[in-house]
Amino acid sequence: MLRQRVVTALILAIAGLGALFLLPAPAFATAAALLLAGFGGWEAARLAGLDVNAQRVAVALVLLGLCLSLSWWLPPAAAHWALLPACAAWLLNMAWLARPGLGRNARAAGVAGKLVILAVILAGAWLSLSWLQSNSPWLVVMLLILIAAADTFAYFTGRHFGGPKLAPRISPGKTLSGAAGGLIGATALTALSASILPDSPFTAVSGALVGLGLGMISIAGDLFISLLKRQREIKDTSSLLPGHGGVLDRFDSLTAALPFFALAAMLWGQ
Repeated sequence: MLRQRVVTALILAIAGLGALFLLPAPAFATAAALLLAGFGGWEAARLAGLDVNAQRVAVALVLLGLCLSLSWWLPPAAAHWALLPACAAWLLNMAWLARPGLGRNARAAGVAGKLVILAVILAGAWLSLSWLQSNSPWLVVMLLILIAAADTFAYFTGRHFGGPKLAPRISPGKTLSGAAGGLIGATALTALSASILPDSPFTAVSGALVGLGLGMISIAGDLFISLLKRQREIKDTSSLLPGHGGVLDRFDSLTAALPFFALAAMLWGQ
């Protein structure tokens, strides 16, 4: 299992970095839409409560078409306005974590509500990723460092210190010590990467603030997808990525952080 997980991670890293630095912006945006809106939308439909594969495919195609149409007619100057709904959706999701039983029933209104929220956050993640890559691939690298630092520091500090659980009704394995370690790692590594990476709009101080804020948001992203999986009583969103589960299992934290990071980069880069 560990070997499979490592091999998949290496393939994802090589393919992702290659696409990030070698593909022109339109091609990268299309590839990102296939990943987040296509495969991610297919998984999101399952999380929302749709079990019929034809329905899940239909949701994925509609979301993919929406993202591709945005890439054709959305003016670049309006990108920051288009990210606001995704940020608002994630703030709503963070509040939702305080009431993990909400939305557990499979009524039509609940399914539709989850579909709307998931569609908004996936479209926002795609738009953010596309905008960041078109401006500088190094911005995406900075965000990946932030997410990796938060995950890695959280894992090792949580294992070493243990202690009280962060959200036992949602993800029993996560601890407060792990969350604290993740925030420290995200803050420190973002400050460092902001100082040394090309095209950074941040100073070390502003990078540290961004790392701290997005570290918290990335934790919420992880917990939100875990909440939806627990409500559906499934372990993984799919089996598309051997050893990792699905697209939303692997990129849950990144999906949450993307619109906020893109907005921060836009504001600090002015």
